[in-house]
Amino acid sequence: MAERWSVARVTALAPDSVSEVTARRLANPTPWSDVGCIPPLLWGSCQGSAKTPYRVEIDTSGRSFTCTCPSRKYPCIHVLALLFLWAEGRIDESGGLTAFAAEWATRRPAPGSGAASAPSDAPDDAPDDAPAGDAPKAQTAEQRLAAEKRAGQRDERVRTGMVELDRWLDDQVTAGIAATTRHGYPAAQEMAARMVDAQAPAVASRLRDLALLPSSGRDWPDRLVAALGLLHLLAQGTARLDELSPDLRHTVRLRLGYTTPRLEVLGTEPVVDRWAVVGLRDSDEELVSMRRVWLRGVATGTPALVLLFTPLGGRVDNSLLPGMVIEGALHFYPGRPRLRAVMGARGAEVVLTDWAPECHTVAEASVAWRDAVADDPWLGELPGLVLGAPVPPAGRHGQAAATSGTRPAGWALVDAAGDALPLIGSEVDRWQLLALTGGHPWPVFGELSSQGLRPTSVVIDGTLVTL
Repeated sequence: MAERWSVARVTALAPDSVSEVTARRLANPTPWSDVGCIPPLLWGSCQGSAKTPYRVEIDTSGRSFTCTCPSRKYPCIHVLALLFLWAEGRIDESGGLTAFAAEWATRRPAPGSGAASAPSDAPDDAPDDAPAGDAPKAQTAEQRLAAEKRAGQRDERVRTGMVELDRWLDDQVTAGIAATTRHGYPAAQEMAARMVDAQAPAVASRLRDLALLPSSGRDWPDRLVAALGLLHLLAQGTARLDELSPDLRHTVRLRLGYTTPRLEVLGTEPVVDRWAVVGLRDSDEELVSMRRVWLRGVATGTPALVLLFTPLGGRVDNSLLPGMVIEGALHFYPGRPRLRAVMGARGAEVVLTDWAPECHTVAEASVAWRDAVADDPWLGELPGLVLGAPVPPAGRHGQAAATSGTRPAGWALVDAAGDALPLIGSEVDRWQLLALTGGHPWPVFGELSSQGLRPTSVVIDGTLVTL
């Protein structure tokens, strides 16, 4: 009898983090029917976007899976979701085989027969972070050709979709945006659905966010026009993808919604250092919680971003918490600027004292942001480290007073040259920063964006203190 898998083992099977997050979202009884398990066989039907539910069949002893969905990923999100349900003990190991599961049981490859466990249309981007000794079996030439064909079909759908998006953007500029104020921006929602069909999920997400901009604040027209411009730039980049440098090509593909297999990233040369966790921010996106963890190499000064995903209500990954300093190797995803990474070999947690990180001035931080946006115009934030003193706004009860020169009217981080960088984020964090520093200049870590610096931690007397 096959032993029940752990959730960690199922997670390791996911071809990328997006697949893991989506599968965890599907790991609830609502979309499932005809679910059953007679070890080592596991089966179920999942209602997806198609009229007919997708049929999923799994042999947990031989790691053999099939699903009737058209996904090119192996395993697909439906296989992963069913495995999550089983690993969490939410499927009874009793009952009889359904007709489709019984049929599959008679024709599946016998364990040890040497037959490939992947279905004939399995893609070549198989599990990217599977443990050693449990790697997917080699594909046949036919399977590789089928995977390449599916990849080419997706590329064509994305290109066609982005051409349609660019025409839609022209229409928005021609018609004007004034009519969007009364009922929001439903046209953006409609185009988002089209981008889902075109297999450009990241573009769809941008369009859904864009639909919420009208009437969201005094400067919403400027922000809406800027967002439309960035979508136009992405459409132009997609049309000229073959002309771009490798790094920029990876960046454009990332902003379209393509993913790089985790196993491929782990195969790159790592950066080995003691990694200080200098910031953390959680955000909820539909049914998924995303944790952004900022790290900085103590010796190399290398910044890094690790993304951790958890289904809402699920157990949060606390392996990287602010204030930790961990010996380890980080492998970086392709693209520019090089920020997102995955932890490879991990050592012990260490105590960090007498840390004197090399900091930016306000002017240097501004240049760093300018250069980063030149590399990736769709970038939302960048890790920042500025030596400065927090200064609260003038006026009663924190009300801003008018100022002159480069000094912002509100909270600011002021360096030795007198240049000031707006401090954004929660009022609690800013007052805590002021209390910790006593208004004196110390190295302040944070998320740098076009609005300013959102502080996350500060180094005081060589010790990292998180907010």
